[in-house]
Amino acid sequence: MIDNIKKLLNKSTVEEGSTDNLLYLTRCLLLFFVPHALVLGIICLLHHFTFNAACAFAVAALFVVCLVCSYRVKSFIATVSFYVLLIVYVLLFSVAFGWRSSFQLLLFAGILYLWYDITLNVRVKLLVSALVGVVICVICYMTPFGHSLLNPDGLTYRVLSYGNILYSVGCITLVALFFSTKFAETERKLYLYNRELKRISETDPLTKLPNRRFALDELHQIESNYERNGQLVSFAIGDIDFFKRVNDTYGHDAGDYVLATIAGIFKEYMEDHGFVARWGGEEFLFVFEDANGDDAYLLLDKLREKIESYSFVFNDAMIPLTITFGVEEYGPRAGIEDTISAADQKLYLGKTGGRNRVVY
Repeated sequence: MIDNIKKLLNKSTVEEGSTDNLLYLTRCLLLFFVPHALVLGIICLLHHFTFNAACAFAVAALFVVCLVCSYRVKSFIATVSFYVLLIVYVLLFSVAFGWRSSFQLLLFAGILYLWYDITLNVRVKLLVSALVGVVICVICYMTPFGHSLLNPDGLTYRVLSYGNILYSVGCITLVALFFSTKFAETERKLYLYNRELKRISETDPLTKLPNRRFALDELHQIESNYERNGQLVSFAIGDIDFFKRVNDTYGHDAGDYVLATIAGIFKEYMEDHGFVARWGGEEFLFVFEDANGDDAYLLLDKLREKIESYSFVFNDAMIPLTITFGVEEYGPRAGIEDTISAADQKLYLGKTGGRNRVVY
């Protein structure tokens, strides 16, 4: 039932096609004030204040009308209508029941509600807040401290005063809840957006592997770890043999298929050994953690055999592929750049020496 009410309050307007948080809050407040006006009308009837009872019931009806109309008019009209109705309501019954009845406290919740609206500029908000302050001063001037239709020392008056205080607290709490929820949602969206941006900036869109930027950041971290604890690490550069021939023979779509497929093989193979990144074009960087050059050599040779025996099929065409690797173990005297450069030189030796091999 609560979920159905929430969906109803959050329903879009006819004109705008989509609701917003302010309209949702406005409807909640309208619904919040209906029983308040009804109870006030009943109190007035019990004490034979016929005119005041009629006013209270009329205001309750107007709150309901405003709530219904919020589904058929623009949100700006609905919020302005509620705000004007709230000021009239508070002014009318503050004069009738006096300052001590605490009706004016509801306007403080109105100020908080006003500042929740992101469509108004700050000058308008300041102006309206000042006007509300003037209204509160007018209420104070027009209602001597002990003035009231009810006996200020009677039980009914105390119930009315304390009830208004509690209702004002509830109203302020409701608006504050929307404030905090909206802030938390905005913070979460910003966090997820930034995280997605970071992921996009560090991921190659075709192969879904980390890109060169991510790899360089990781390499600097590896260098720091090595300086602290001397952790073994080896690097390798892998290059697909005759990749240009694939594009020329089968088309660039086939080339993209090959890159994406082979990247998936690399990623799965490296899960327990380190990580792989797209270094550029058809070149890939392999980082083997806790592995010396001999270990990396053996692992890459198995990967080489896996690629050689894998069936790359695009549009019913079998595409034979091999890959060549150059491997270098990272040492204390060589920096990251020199180590990768050495691996790249060995890759070149593998290319000129016949391809489809691992050079260490």
